[in-house]
Amino acid sequence: MRRYLFLLAIVVVLGAVALAVGRNLRLSSGPEPAPAARAEVALDLTITPDHRITPALASVPKEHLVRLSVTNGGTRPASLTLMGYQDRFSVTQVTPGSVWRGEFVADRPGDDFAWMLDGAPVGRLAVTGSHLVEGHR
Repeated sequence: MRRYLFLLAIVVVLGAVALAVGRNLRLSSGPEPAPAARAEVALDLTITPDHRITPALASVPKEHLVRLSVTNGGTRPASLTLMGYQDRFSVTQVTPGSVWRGEFVADRPGDDFAWMLDGAPVGRLAVTGSHLVEGHR
């Protein structure tokens, strides 16, 4: 009887060791792949002397990193906001003759995002792509 209790104790200990080792080991076929680089697109906007922007209409593909450059060619400081993305970035103050640079991920598709220059609509951005997570089939 003692022999069976001894064998049972060994099995329990070996099971506990195997469980602990199994949780710490990871089965893999090599190092984890690096995340895929996000595609980028450049968008250059210019504030004109008549307090508009050029280009007034622009589009970028969905899920791209937009590298935005805003040049103030006007005669007074200006602020620029993209409605629908105002939680991602805002150009709070661009002085005449200066350039503001920033970036955001265009992950909200639609064709009616308004550029607001000092609170007035002056242009539109379209983010092209599917509204569905997995895309159209």
